[in-house]
Amino acid sequence: MLILLYGEDTFRSRVKLNEIITEYKTKHKTGLNLIRFNEGSLDFDKVKQSIGAVSMFDEKKLVILENILKNKDFQEKFFSYTKESKLKTSQDIILVIYQEGKVGAEVKRRVNLFEEFNPLEGLDLVNWVKKEIARHKVDIDQMSLKKLIAYVGNDLWQMNNEIGKLISYKAGESIDEQDIDLLVKSKVDVNIFKTLDALAQKDKKTALRLLHEHISQGENENYLLSMFVYQLRTLIKLKDLVEKGTPFYNLAKQSGLHPYVVQKSSNQIRNFSLDQLKKIYRRLLEIDSGIKTGRIDGLTALDVFVAEI
Repeated sequence: MLILLYGEDTFRSRVKLNEIITEYKTKHKTGLNLIRFNEGSLDFDKVKQSIGAVSMFDEKKLVILENILKNKDFQEKFFSYTKESKLKTSQDIILVIYQEGKVGAEVKRRVNLFEEFNPLEGLDLVNWVKKEIARHKVDIDQMSLKKLIAYVGNDLWQMNNEIGKLISYKAGESIDEQDIDLLVKSKVDVNIFKTLDALAQKDKKTALRLLHEHISQGENENYLLSMFVYQLRTLIKLKDLVEKGTPFYNLAKQSGLHPYVVQKSSNQIRNFSLDQLKKIYRRLLEIDSGIKTGRIDGLTALDVFVAEI
């Protein structure tokens, strides 16, 4: 039998491959008939010899071939061999081709089963993250979940690492937004702060450039907008306390925010008045409503936001 696992989401495809290997080892305790080849050790004769070798044990053979489709010569020899030897119909040998990236239709026709792993987006990504966190018996509220995804995006390798840090830090307690600010390495928050600095100095050219840099790198406009909303909400809370005479060293305690969040927001507190922050926040909510009702698209909304400040 020939199985093909492929796609750009190498995290989930690797998880699937490991599940196949684990299931095989559970049924076949010796592990002597598990054979692996990768693109750095491709030798067709050795692969053919390993597949055809008679086993000393009454076990199925599992052969893993990683990224072999990058080598066209090997690919043709391999599929010619599997066709001639009728390996597609064999019940004693399982061949798993693990391939990073796209695969052509011709290759898919040459295997028994295939599964593609595309990068997760939208609700699929949200559900995956929720499921991973729930698997560790930890809760996360909707706003914190949204922020986590806004910070990390659909890089599941990083997301898995960040979830691991959050799980270890909370030790069974619910994950909140402050935990994410403290522990998660954001892909967008650095430029969010730089953009707000530029806006405070009326440098709209720089603000627009920073925003469009993120867009060109594949960042989602709605996530960027949600990051602005979150940061403005934080700044209003802190600025209000400052204007009421709260000393800087006591801001974290009075606001309920983590000291790290307060420290990162300190420049923004100085750059804006409370009235400015409230005006910007109200305008962001109007723009967000416009996106949700279809009156304006995400990119246009961000451009409008910068132009109006």
